[in-house]
Amino acid sequence: MDVFEVQQVATAQLDGGEKLLWSGSPRPSQAALSVLPATLMGVPFLGFACFWVTMALHGVSRMPRTAGPWFLFPLFGLPFVLVGLGMLLSPLWAWLLARRTVYAVTDKRVLIIGGAFGRNVQSFTAAELGDFTRSERADGSGTLWFGWRAAPTRNMTPGRARIGFVGVADVRTVEQLIRDHVLPHAA
Repeated sequence: MDVFEVQQVATAQLDGGEKLLWSGSPRPSQAALSVLPATLMGVPFLGFACFWVTMALHGVSRMPRTAGPWFLFPLFGLPFVLVGLGMLLSPLWAWLLARRTVYAVTDKRVLIIGGAFGRNVQSFTAAELGDFTRSERADGSGTLWFGWRAAPTRNMTPGRARIGFVGVADVRTVEQLIRDHVLPHAA
C-alpha cells in the first residue's frame, strides 16, 4: 500500500472527535524475518512427516489386498505434512499479511488494522498498553512491543503473545507519539 492508501485505511477507523497522529505499515521483509524461527522448526517437522507418510505407504504396499482398511493408514500423516508446509511457508504468509496491515496512532488509542481475508481492527487504549520494548536498527526502523494478548501455547495451555508494531520506519518517533498522546489518557 502506498502512503495515501495507508492513511485512508487508518482514517476510516477513527471515532468522532479522534485525531490521527501517525499511520504506517510494516516492512514486509522485517515481518517475514520475524517468523524465521517457525520456518526453521518446519524443516525437521516436514521432513519427519514426509518420512512417516513414505514409510506408511511402503508398509501398506507390501500388505495383501484383503488386509482391511489399512490402506488408509498413510492418510493420517497428511495433516502433519500440511502443518509442516505451513511452517515452512510462514515467511511468505507474514510477508503477504504485512502488505495488508496498517498501524495507526491517534490522540486516544493505538490501532492495528489488517487481516488476510477481511479487515480486522485491534484497538488499544492507554489502559491496555503495557511495558514498551523497542528494538531499533541502525536506519531507525524497528519493532515496538506495547502489549500482550491471550494465546494458546504449543500444548494448548493458556499463554501470552506480544502485540506491537513490527518493522516500522522511525520506531522511536512512533513510541514517543504514543507516550505523549495516548498514555496521558490512562484512567
